[in-house]
Amino acid sequence: MSKKLLEKKDWEYYISEEDNNIELLIPIPKPNPGFDIIYILNESEKENYLHIGIKALENRIEDIKTNFFKYKMNSWR
Repeated sequence: MSKKLLEKKDWEYYISEEDNNIELLIPIPKPNPGFDIIYILNESEKENYLHIGIKALENRIEDIKTNFFKYKMNSWR
């Protein structure tokens, strides 16, 4: 099964689905060289997102931007 892009707002967030998991990717420019922060939604977040849309993830997105060091980080390099 391949990754399917569900929704995006360029340079803000990307939401994709693969193997029945929904992944939230948040690009952040700092710290250098910049990172993609990757988070797999838990079941509750997944259900809320599928019913409400991106509004259901606003708090999670803010937490990722503030506490990015607690999440999986992929360097842009």
